[in-house]
Amino acid sequence: MENSPDRLGDLELAIMNVLWRADGPLEVKAVAARLGRQRAYTTVMTTLSRLHKKGYLTQQKHGRAFAYSPRVSQKTILKKTLSRVAATLFNGDLQELVPHLLGIDRPLSDAERRKLQELALSIKDRDHD
Repeated sequence: MENSPDRLGDLELAIMNVLWRADGPLEVKAVAARLGRQRAYTTVMTTLSRLHKKGYLTQQKHGRAFAYSPRVSQKTILKKTLSRVAATLFNGDLQELVPHLLGIDRPLSDAERRKLQELALSIKDRDHD
């Protein structure tokens, strides 16, 4: 899959996850440290700048550095990604996608079935609001 403004690469998603978990805006150095892998400061800085230009992050000046925070929620990204997966792999058929998301390769227990029914009802109620 090629990258586009709607699609985030692995490093972009990793950075978004760091920022979603943060208590507030983070500077490049803090993001790089929280990634937990050896990433060049300049790579993290370039990726943050790219995410800002794509509209995923806000950028604030903190002294001589910039600090970043998410402009787009994790829920929004998840929704877009799952919609793309459903459209690409399952012709948009969510009934085909859901068992794969849940890892269901066995019969459901009564408790699991009830939980899924409750979830389906809450989605139905939300869609009618």
